[in-house]
Amino acid sequence: MRSGSKSKLLLLLASLALLTPTNAWAYLDPGTGSYVLQLIVAGLLGALFTVKTFWARIVAVFRRSNGRRPTGPGE
Repeated sequence: MRSGSKSKLLLLLASLALLTPTNAWAYLDPGTGSYVLQLIVAGLLGALFTVKTFWARIVAVFRRSNGRRPTGPGE
């Protein structure tokens, strides 16, 4: 990125920051915190399930990189 385009981008971002309202006067329902917590837990459990599902493939990639042949069940 050239120096001129960096300064233009910085000027644009500074202008947008000055034009945004400072007070939102928003209301957060008491259930919002539990909903956010549910989203975080669901994301973590989804990621763990994905890793569990593809664990054999992940291990096989590292075994191949070490030069060892992956062994299957019963070998």
